[in-house]
Amino acid sequence: VDTTPPPTPQPVKPPTQRVTSVVLASKAISLPQPPYPPLARQIRLQGTVQVQILVDETGRVLSAHAVSGSSFLTTSAEEAARRARFTPTLLNNQPVKVQGTIIYNFVLQ
Repeated sequence: VDTTPPPTPQPVKPPTQRVTSVVLASKAISLPQPPYPPLARQIRLQGTVQVQILVDETGRVLSAHAVSGSSFLTTSAEEAARRARFTPTLLNNQPVKVQGTIIYNFVLQ
């Protein structure tokens, strides 16, 4: 006769959810604009930078990585994305990590 107790069920951590940039923007509490890099301004560089972010269960950005855009603009965009804050995303009333993209448009005034 096996006397080992049955294993205690462990809570299942829900997987990271992917959300569209529109959904992500709608959950933004704080979305700081990146400063225009002086060198990019000097060479009159404009453009769009897409930054993929991972947001934790509390709405803080864990990581930010530019997936497109000029290397003259990406560092500034990534730093701004790391400072962004979001409302927590709930799945079945449980806060979950979300992954999405923030798009920054650098336009000279």
